[in-house]
Parts: sequence; structure tokens; C-alpha cells
Amino acid sequence: MSFERLPPRIPEPDPRERALARTIGVSDLVARVLLARGHDDPDRARAHLRPDLRSLTDPFAFTQMDRAVERIRAAIRDGQRILVHGDYDVDGITGTVLLLNFFSLMAVDAKPFIPHRRDGYSFTEASIRAVEEGGFQLCISVDNGTNAGAVIERIQALGCDVIVTDHHGTQDNVADAFAVLNPRLPDAGYPDRDLAGCGVAFRLATAVAQSFSPGKRVGEEFRAFLLDAIAYVALGTVADVAPLRGENRAMVLHGLRALRASPNPGIRALLDCAGVRGRSPDAEDIAFRIAPLINAAGRMGHALEAVTLLTAPGYQEAQQAARVLERHNEARRQVERELLERVREEAEGRVDDRILVLGGDDWHPGVLGIVAARISETLGKPAILISFDGPIGRGSGRSQSGIHLRQAMHACAPLLRSYGGHAAAAGLEIERDRLDEFRTAINAVADQVMGPPEPIEVDGCARFDELDPREIRVLEQLGPFGAGNRRPTFLTRDVRLVGLPSIDPRNGDLRLRAVQDGQVLPLRMRGGARHFERLNGLRTPVDLVHSPRVAARSEEGPVELVTWQVHCPDPTQDASAVLQ
Repeated sequence: MSFERLPPRIPEPDPRERALARTIGVSDLVARVLLARGHDDPDRARAHLRPDLRSLTDPFAFTQMDRAVERIRAAIRDGQRILVHGDYDVDGITGTVLLLNFFSLMAVDAKPFIPHRRDGYSFTEASIRAVEEGGFQLCISVDNGTNAGAVIERIQALGCDVIVTDHHGTQDNVADAFAVLNPRLPDAGYPDRDLAGCGVAFRLATAVAQSFSPGKRVGEEFRAFLLDAIAYVALGTVADVAPLRGENRAMVLHGLRALRASPNPGIRALLDCAGVRGRSPDAEDIAFRIAPLINAAGRMGHALEAVTLLTAPGYQEAQQAARVLERHNEARRQVERELLERVREEAEGRVDDRILVLGGDDWHPGVLGIVAARISETLGKPAILISFDGPIGRGSGRSQSGIHLRQAMHACAPLLRSYGGHAAAAGLEIERDRLDEFRTAINAVADQVMGPPEPIEVDGCARFDELDPREIRVLEQLGPFGAGNRRPTFLTRDVRLVGLPSIDPRNGDLRLRAVQDGQVLPLRMRGGARHFERLNGLRTPVDLVHSPRVAARSEEGPVELVTWQVHCPDPTQDASAVLQ
């Protein structure tokens, strides 16, 4: 969290607002947001409000999908054993479970393999052993494998073909697998590059189902499976912070509905364990309640424990598996708290670095990513944390904005043993004696590419009398919200803060009340406890940048403003705070 004196970037009022609102039957407030986000055509606006799974691209648009499907059909026909090679995060786990359930539907002998974190990311020597010991003749990766050329070559030399489904990696050194399905590769053929790993696995399952159906219209049993399985796509896509736009948004929206209705014992136990039983989960529930439970297995134990939960045959078995994840999650919290405090102390000595790079010998590798994310959010800059075991260290980096982490690592490739990831999250392997050199090099990259802070984007101005609970409910139709699709955000001018601020001890949020023209609304500043003294007793009218929510889950629940910026027009007041 940092104080900046950057006013928000406000779009000009659009004269088409009232006409669009009347044409599609929404309020001026909803039309204002649609126009601010480029949905100026009524048909496009309606489609955005009601995304349809029928709008998904034909999965055979992937250049190598035909080849992948024919190989899978041959494996099914010949009774070959299939290894589903996943990854230890939520994206890889959910995509793995999706394919396992799909093959189970067709009575195919398929088994999961997910490496332990200590074995390293993607295909490793452990992958080769799994193929040899299991006698597999086909291996399908989920969320990994694009650049694992050397190991994949050795696996295929054993007589086991490899189909890669992934969304990581670069176009350099792409593995010479039997087929590679990765929408980020320039010759992939698929128009939406934003799919997460579980999304690519879902598209593969859809293509195989179509291949067994006349005219590519899947039969009822396949259709029912896919509509239920899209719940896994919602879990993996949100947890992997994939952009919630285009096909991802449509799949996550319908996947959230599938989560609530899912008969799967594992999903039911998972939702119960996460405290979202009896209501529709949203993207924030996945990010902050559900995903940490699934991730805890790979961080503190083994990711296959999460697979066991999600493939449990009955609710009693699922409950037992969920309790294992709960214990892992509690252990993760304790280890995370300890490491977070240590990293904060060490970060104080590197305040001038544009990218924070720290390493230690006793840092638990399972929590590096989440601690890096928290440090990045707190300090407002990317953070890379590395755990060393002897001369070699493995690390995780997180970035809120400002720099593409994988590209920054690519610029420092000669200093690294390996690296991978995407803009907001990346991993690496490095030799201990290269740490200082790497820190200097990646900060030099940051000095070249990181510009000044960007102003907060808002969708327009809004007065308190426009923030009716029913209208805020309609705004929820623009979700699911997350990376690439932020919540509607407005600027409200000439607001007074009244009463004594209070601090929520659970999360450090600062709670106040705001008044405009006699209308009072509760206001919450996430993590804003440090601003107590600045805002306590402030008499000057302020401008608020906020995201309105319905605080209660009932239709008539009071509107609460989650505030991102308090900007005081009076330059003599030091009350301009950007909360990030």
C-alpha cells in the first residue's frame, strides 16, 4: 500500500448512455460501465451481460487438435494405459481431475501423475520413472510441458507418446511432442490466448467428445459431463489469475453455477470445508477460500491428496480427504506467517530495488509464491523469493503490475538454470553464487521497462443516489470479476467522512461512513488501518474512488463502498491514498 498523488483516469461522459440503457433495458449506471469498457453496440452489450458457452471457439481450431484426438482415440481403441501428467497448483490439479473423470466416463485406464515440488516443475526424471514403472503408452500433460523437450524426447523413446496441453512457455525450444496444444504459441491456431491450463484440458475433452458424436454435436452423456466439468475450469482459471475476459469469462461464469449444483462428493466437501455451503460461490470465494485449500496439498504435502479429494467416490471419503487439506492449510498459514515476517525485515534493507529479490536456506518452498504475492501487494513492486538447498535454489516471483515477470527473467536467462511462467507469476532455478548478479541484472531490466505508476481506471462518475442495491446487483452481471475484468469502479465527488473510523482486527480494514447530500453509506478501505490518523476527523470534502457492493447477500442488503482512493482536492491536505 502506498500514497500517490495520481488522480484517477476518468472517461468522458458518453452521450449514448441513455439510448443504450433504454435499448437493452438497463439503468444509466450499468450502461455507463458498458460504454466505458467498449461495449457500445446493443448486441455486444447484451452478449457481454449474458455470455453463452455456445460462443466458444471450435476446439479443432487448435492446429494440432486433430492429431491429438486421433491419438487418444487410438489409445482408447487399443486399450492403452494413459498417464495424465499434471502440475501441483490448482490449475494443474483441476485440469488433471477433469481429464481423469473424462476418461473414467469412457472406461479408459488413466492414472494421474503430479510431481512433488522438490522434483521441480513440469517433466523431470520423476516423470520418466512414472512412465517406465506404469507401462504407459500415452502421456497427456496438463498445465506444463511446452519447453520440456529433453525429458519428453526420452519418454517418447520409451514408446510413450506425449500430448502437451499447456499455457506456459515460449515459442523457443518447443518440445517435439506428438502434439502440442498451447494457445500462447504463435502457430497454435486458437484465437483466445488467455486460456488457463485447465481450460486447454477442457477444450481437449470437448474435442474428443465431439469426435465420438455425429456432426460434432456431443451426445447427452458427454454434454452432461462437460457442463458439470466446467466447474473445474472455474476453479483453475480463477486460482491461476488468468484474465477473466473472452472465453475465460464465459467458462468461469457457467463454472461457478456448476460448482453450486455439482453432485461430485469432492466438490461438495471442498465447498463445505471452505465455508461456502448453501450459496453460490463467486470468484473471490475461489481465490481466497477454495483455492488455498487445494493449493495446501501441493505446498505442504503432495498435490495428489487434492486429486484424492476431487475424485472421492463418496461424501464420507471426500470429508476425510478434505480434513487432510484443512490440516495442510493450517500448517501453511503458520509457515507463511513466519516467512512473511522474516522477508519483511530483510526487505527493509532493499527499499531502492525496483524488484525485490531475496533468498534463504530454510525457507519452505511451498509458501514462496504466496508470500511473494503478499510482499508485492504490500510494497507495490514485484517480489522474487528463492529457497536454497545446497548450491541450488528454486524460487517464485509475483508481480501486481508494471513488469512482465517471465519476460524479465528471459532477459536474465544466462544467469538462470531454468525459468518459466507468465506476466504475474513465474518460477526459476538458480545457482547460489549467481543470486547477487541476478538481482542486479533484473533490477536493471526493471529500470528500463517499468514506468511511473498508472492512474486508477474508473468507469465514470456516480452519485450516491444512483447506488441502489438492485442496480448494484445488476452490475454483478458484468462479472465474474478478477484479473482482466475488474469490478465496476466509480468516482464520487464532494463526499464527507463522518464518525470515528474503526479497524477490523481480522484483516486491518478501516471502516468509516461517507455522506453525500444527506445519504450515508458505509465505507471500507481494505488494509487501510495505517490511514487511521490521516482520515480521523478529516473535515475537508473528499473524492472517493470506490467499488460498490451489496454488503448483505439479500437483494435489499445495504450498499457498501470498497474504497481504492481517497483524494482530497485541497492541496494543503495530505489525504490522497491509493490502496493497492
